[in-house]
Amino acid sequence: MDYNRPLDGLRGIAILLVLLFHYNFMLGVGWAGVQLFFVLSGFLITSILLRDRDNPLDFYLKRFYWRRTLRIFPLYYAYLVLIGLVYIVAHMPAEYADYLPYLATYTFNFYPLIHTYSYEDYFFMHFWSLSVEEQFYLVWPLVIFLCSKKQLKAILIGIIIGAPIVRFVLGEMLAAKGYDAHYLGETVYRFTLGQWDGFAFGALIPVFGLKMDTRKVSQWWLMALIVLVGLGFLTSGFKIASLVYEQHVWSYTLLDLFFFLSILYVVSYTAAQKNLVIKTLESNWLVFAGKISYGLYVYHWIIWMAFNKYVRHYFPVDIVGFVVYLLICVAVATVSFYLFEKPILSLKDKLFSAPKPAYK
Repeated sequence: MDYNRPLDGLRGIAILLVLLFHYNFMLGVGWAGVQLFFVLSGFLITSILLRDRDNPLDFYLKRFYWRRTLRIFPLYYAYLVLIGLVYIVAHMPAEYADYLPYLATYTFNFYPLIHTYSYEDYFFMHFWSLSVEEQFYLVWPLVIFLCSKKQLKAILIGIIIGAPIVRFVLGEMLAAKGYDAHYLGETVYRFTLGQWDGFAFGALIPVFGLKMDTRKVSQWWLMALIVLVGLGFLTSGFKIASLVYEQHVWSYTLLDLFFFLSILYVVSYTAAQKNLVIKTLESNWLVFAGKISYGLYVYHWIIWMAFNKYVRHYFPVDIVGFVVYLLICVAVATVSFYLFEKPILSLKDKLFSAPKPAYK
């Protein structure tokens, strides 16, 4: 798949949404940036796997996991080591030893199902989504390799239909055990199979070979926006992990659908059809934010803790404080990208390069 600059712009929007949400909940729906990441991952990873699947299985798997390992593991485990050193010196976070087996194995999203969790742990709370992604990466390459195009289509439709059912059933099970509404909603939100419809929506595009008629895009956007605004009004605006009107069952799928349409539009436009939306997504600042989005995501909570404790009181207006906080996050993530992540990423094509022609 050729590089698509606006997709990095979408990544930039996703991480900005998350940062706005986590900065004193400035943007209540900002948590949806994680949903956008999931749909983007489903699209990009499936496109890559379909391109490479004509290769022998051992090469296919080695190439995929080599590249994913270089992209995801070094920064993630470096962060765990860094916090481990803080724990040894300052004995914080106090739960580090309890969390570590789950963090080290990318199963942290299961921790609240087994142990009591406060959902106020700013060191690691955001790593639930990385666990969901890694679990997807563990399974999906084999599914793509072993299944026919027809089978893949059926599997994707099954996931999209099944994920809300999983969320409903898990919610009922947790309610029967006496969990309060907040804990129930947060735990259902983080459950792996309840979030895989995001990846499935993204995967629909390459598996079905979908293209949008961008000349009629206004009709698509109008329909999607009417649905989102209407349901958002009914639920007082997509609150994270809300159970109001059974929102934990359907709202994530609805947001995934919206982001699916957004990505479909971005990959369907032609150079002659560039408009303000595409030009904005191609802007240097959004594309750069997309490129360093992984570092921004990993570091932003620990930066927020320090900023909130020592600096934020100097900015009584939240938007001013957010700009300063954002600049600090960008500075840290930029240094990390160029001095740590990029040298490692340069090894991607040192092994298992030159895949055979794309899957048809």
